[in-house]
Amino acid sequence: MMNSVYLKMDRVLLWLKHRKPTLFLKLSVLAMIMPFLLASSYVNGQKVSLNEKNANLEQVFQSIKKQTGYSFLYDATELIGAEKVTINVKDVALKDALDLCFKEQPLTYKIFEGTIVVKKKGSDEQKAPVVIKGTVNDEKGSPIPGASVKVKGTTTVAITDNKGNYSITVSGENSILVFSYIGFAPQEVTVGNQTTITVNLIPQDMALGQVVVVGYGTQKRSDITGSVSSVKMKDLEGTPLRSVDQALQGRVAGVSFVQNSGMPGGGSSVRIRGGNSINGSNEPLYVIDGVPVFVSSTSDGSSLNPLNTISPSDIESMEVLKDASATAIYGSRGGNGVVLITTKRGAKNRTNIALDIYSGFQNELERYKLLNAKQFETLANDASLAEGGPLVYDPALNPVSTDWQNELFRDIAPMQSYSLSASGGSDKSQYLATFNYFDQQGIIKSSDLERYSLRLNADYNISPAVKFGSSVTVSNVTTNRINAASLSSMSTTAPNLPIKQLDGSYTQFNNQGNGFNNPVALINGYENKNGNFRGLGNAYISAEIIKGLTVRTMWGLDAVFSKNNTYMPQSVYTGSLVGGDAEITTGRNLTWLNENTVNYNKTFGNHRFDILAGFTQQSSRLEVLTATAQGFLNDNTGSNNLGLGSQALAQLPTSSTSGWTLLSWLGRVNYAFKDRYLLTLTSRYDGSSRFGKNNRWGFFPSAAFAWRGIEEDFIKNLNVFSDLKVRASYGLTGNQEGIGNYSALDLWGASNYVFDGHVVSGITPTQISNQNLKWESTLQTDIGLEFGFFKNRLSFVIDAYHKKTRDLLLEVTVPASSGFTDGIKNVGSLENKGLEFTVNAVPLDGAFKWNTGFNISFNKNKVLDLGVEDEIIPSGLTTALLKVGQPVGNFLGYISNGLFQSDEEVLASSQGTAKPGDLRYIDFNGDGIINILDRRVMGNAQPAFFGGFNNSFSYKGFDFSFFLQFVYGNEIYNLNRNVLLNLRGLQNQTIEALDRWTPTHKNTNIPRASSTRSDVEANNTYIEDGSYLRLKNVQLAYTLPSSLTKRVKLQSVKIYSNVQNLLTFSNYSGLDPEVSRYASDNVRQGYDSGAYPSVRTITLGILAKF
Repeated sequence: MMNSVYLKMDRVLLWLKHRKPTLFLKLSVLAMIMPFLLASSYVNGQKVSLNEKNANLEQVFQSIKKQTGYSFLYDATELIGAEKVTINVKDVALKDALDLCFKEQPLTYKIFEGTIVVKKKGSDEQKAPVVIKGTVNDEKGSPIPGASVKVKGTTTVAITDNKGNYSITVSGENSILVFSYIGFAPQEVTVGNQTTITVNLIPQDMALGQVVVVGYGTQKRSDITGSVSSVKMKDLEGTPLRSVDQALQGRVAGVSFVQNSGMPGGGSSVRIRGGNSINGSNEPLYVIDGVPVFVSSTSDGSSLNPLNTISPSDIESMEVLKDASATAIYGSRGGNGVVLITTKRGAKNRTNIALDIYSGFQNELERYKLLNAKQFETLANDASLAEGGPLVYDPALNPVSTDWQNELFRDIAPMQSYSLSASGGSDKSQYLATFNYFDQQGIIKSSDLERYSLRLNADYNISPAVKFGSSVTVSNVTTNRINAASLSSMSTTAPNLPIKQLDGSYTQFNNQGNGFNNPVALINGYENKNGNFRGLGNAYISAEIIKGLTVRTMWGLDAVFSKNNTYMPQSVYTGSLVGGDAEITTGRNLTWLNENTVNYNKTFGNHRFDILAGFTQQSSRLEVLTATAQGFLNDNTGSNNLGLGSQALAQLPTSSTSGWTLLSWLGRVNYAFKDRYLLTLTSRYDGSSRFGKNNRWGFFPSAAFAWRGIEEDFIKNLNVFSDLKVRASYGLTGNQEGIGNYSALDLWGASNYVFDGHVVSGITPTQISNQNLKWESTLQTDIGLEFGFFKNRLSFVIDAYHKKTRDLLLEVTVPASSGFTDGIKNVGSLENKGLEFTVNAVPLDGAFKWNTGFNISFNKNKVLDLGVEDEIIPSGLTTALLKVGQPVGNFLGYISNGLFQSDEEVLASSQGTAKPGDLRYIDFNGDGIINILDRRVMGNAQPAFFGGFNNSFSYKGFDFSFFLQFVYGNEIYNLNRNVLLNLRGLQNQTIEALDRWTPTHKNTNIPRASSTRSDVEANNTYIEDGSYLRLKNVQLAYTLPSSLTKRVKLQSVKIYSNVQNLLTFSNYSGLDPEVSRYASDNVRQGYDSGAYPSVRTITLGILAKF
């Protein structure tokens, strides 16, 4: 029994060493616990009480172990045929109790210092137990503290110390040790004649048995029949991600990620296998620890985006569900794909503390190359003279020269992050607590983001059959945003204007006497502050009713409280017109979720079943209140006191309340025969309050089959493949984010009218109802092939898919008798079809290790049907075209084939008012007139293919990695050129204007200067190739030797440096080819109208684990 004491003392000493208490505290703790340990040992070692009836020996062993602490060593196969034990003794000696238990048994036993070895009678004389020692390391050779070492078939377990060392007693050379640790594949080693065994565990993502999170459960990757890709955040350790979804860019085949804005907290867009909707959302559904949340595309980076409120350091993994087999379990919300985000959780047997700190700075990737003041004035004079006007500026004078970009950009924009986490637990409970602080200053002054987040995850084993757990995140995000006009005005404002007048006031009028918003005044005076407090969490309880049958219930809550303050000051021209303009908006959004599931798994013979059934309900309510005021005496109070505004300009506050509810039944059956033939049947039945009463419920089924060829003997005998799987799936999913909460109903709104000479408030109809509205639904077929070579050091995944989305929610013309001109109906369809290819390899796996991965995706999008129309030019979007047989994202405009070079060319053309040096357009219908009938498709925003290429190298503590991301074949409508190269002489221009056409300089494609130029309509000269190759991330890290870190009682220390967006190769003339491809709406894609510039980030950090 003393051995048990020694084991307990080892744990106590390890705790004391880890916690670094004072010497006095160490002695005090030892003095207090020693009597109890010894007393417990003495009592437990002397007496045993047993009351068993027809119990098997293993039950009796467990009872004795609980009372004495003794471990049992035995071969489980030798217990087969043992007699049942009936015994009733109280306070008898351990040996006497054992003698009674083994009486008339075909077994015998022997006690060795706290270990009871059980053997068959008649076998060779029992050998003395062997003590095995060694170390458990990871794949890089670094020790793994807290790893489990178990003697297979017994209850004997040892846990590695903070150096990865262990010591365990085995019965002999036939014993098998099982080494395991969370996140690593378990490994078995037969003892043989060894006394020292050191193993290197392989991460699970390198093992075929990797457990992958899927909808409402987990599966071994080898058992998955659908298309599921994973991103392990451990692979991105040290990468300064501003938002969780940035981890998807270029790393997952079939997933297109676009950073719409470089603003702190900037919005992004994600498309999985193309866009399925025209008017609805194309964003995937995000599920965070089981709680579904919706993320909208935003170009300004709305802080209501839940992904901005989660610290990337809290994330364990992200799974992307792409085909119908994987997404149908989410039914009406699975049509655009699903991203499952799993946060980190505590581990057994050890307390782990980690501190991750990084700091760095950002700068802009590019600035516009603009004319200086003198060049601008020369252009303005040329433009005026070209149309018979006078000189606008005196060429003899030296004008004021203001670099507006330089005034608005920061030299460097600092950023910093601090993350502290603690995790641990026992067999009964595990926990993880994290705190993160993140601060990012924007590259443009007065823009920034500050985030505080706190997370607590806990799991409790109430009993062997009942578990309880919770996940809670609390965050507070504050963002300051610039006015959108600042972005355009810093490049277009005339450079010969001063920032301020002689009296110190900001310049508000340009050279033509027209008012304008001074960029510096906007940056310094405009206020747009958003505060966002979010609580996102869930709690669950599960119980195993009988073996294999588990019931689980979960409650989730997503609570968002936001406040937005804006103020346009009087120092800015727009604000001066109304005496300052203030607005305060507060919002409260509460979403609750309840899920109840039953899961049953059973294996008999060659058949294995896993059956899931459940009922879920989710409801959300949003309340918004807005108050405004104008006419302030000065700008001193900003938006902090609306009561100081003018009563004469007072406006009534506005408020709104909206909500939705979703009820669902779901089910899934997974069947496997001989682990080689796999079948998955999935269905979900959703009912949504958003749709008409005639189509409120929808059914979404899917089926998938996979053949694991590697399990076939004839495949194994080829000695070629280490993995081989063919899979196919077909199913139906939906999209319920295509309409508002009340789009199926008649809506009324406030409206004033005159009655008896007085203005009276009333209401008027604003929307016509349609009780037949239903989900946009997507039918998807997927065929996949997975194969590997050389023990999966080289692996491939290939997927081909076809998606057809029908019942598109589009605005259509309604009878005039209804009182409306249009309404929403389910009409039209479109398709996406494509190919995905992924390869991962480990070319070198020795002291020098090299991992590499490449993925590329091809997607073709096509409109199949638009109802009664063959083509639609959306209202307000004269440059966009939807046309049957063509992809979404077409640019519509005039086609130019060069410049007029002479008056004779003009006379012979259809542009009678043109002059030499103007753009020449093609008259496609030959009617002698250039009008809207001559517009054609100029290009398309959809890329031909996109993907990523990553490499990582490691050698003796050094790690180096780089990641390339690419997009090819898409085109960009550069709206900035429409302003920055209009050559009218009113706004500043890019230096391309220096190459403009003149009678003496005709060899150019840049038109002439003209103060009355009218050929600035949408045309193909604004369409540019948007292809690019970007060195997205480069990282160098060094892990200090364990011999050094153990001296300071640290588990590991990594120092790292990271550069993001280091280099970009592109022919695009704008600031960044990665523009708002999807931000504005689904039709107007690829428009660059002056988004917040992207940034280059350089950071240095340290990750210390205790």
